[in-house]
Amino acid sequence: MTERKLDALVIRWYERRTDATDVVARWLSAARAHLTEAVPRRFGESEPLRGRGDDNALQEAYAKADPMLFLAGSPPVYHATLAAANPRLGGPVAAHTMTGALDPADPQVREFALAMTRTGTIYVSASASTMELDGDTLYGQDRRREEPYLAPLGDWLGLPPEPPLWCWFGPGYTRLLRRHIEAEPLAGGLFHARGHGEWVPDRFRARLAEIDPARRHAPRMPRGLRRSALRLAFGGFRPERG
Repeated sequence: MTERKLDALVIRWYERRTDATDVVARWLSAARAHLTEAVPRRFGESEPLRGRGDDNALQEAYAKADPMLFLAGSPPVYHATLAAANPRLGGPVAAHTMTGALDPADPQVREFALAMTRTGTIYVSASASTMELDGDTLYGQDRRREEPYLAPLGDWLGLPPEPPLWCWFGPGYTRLLRRHIEAEPLAGGLFHARGHGEWVPDRFRARLAEIDPARRHAPRMPRGLRRSALRLAFGGFRPERG
């Protein structure tokens, strides 16, 4: 196969891990309604993905997955990952990702992304990444363009320093941001597109340049999205009380 570079769209959903148990049902429902290419053809915990089957087979594979289940859709949706709801280690935030050769302005892509949200969804973003396509496999990431990962080990750091192409803030952030950002009320949260007004105030942004991991989180965020220092030392899911 001939390799070629392309601009991939990376969509990522961050949600409270306690709400992730039904993510397979949400994914299938949203895909069938808005983006059929995202319906998984294969799945598994590692490459090559050998899992195939109906919805029940996918749900069974997800229930066993730790720390995540990989999915392969149909072009232009090449890859996706669903974070496990009950991993052995990790914090209170789960992150799910989809990568494909998709137009960020495509209404079906946006509708799919929003159909995946629920009350416990924290933040959804769409960002670009220059990647290599070899057959049906996308690889390589341009981290200068793609939004940084915001929940290492399942602990929320805060919103990114710079705005993505577009994003959606869940109910927890809606209460904090409604007076500070130009955004459209949509699907129970706030939808913001880059170039439409200022980005969020600095106190909501993650301090990603900090060397000390304990100082990388934003000063202000919704409660219950990070573990306490004690929990970080010994693992587990119980978040800070805030």
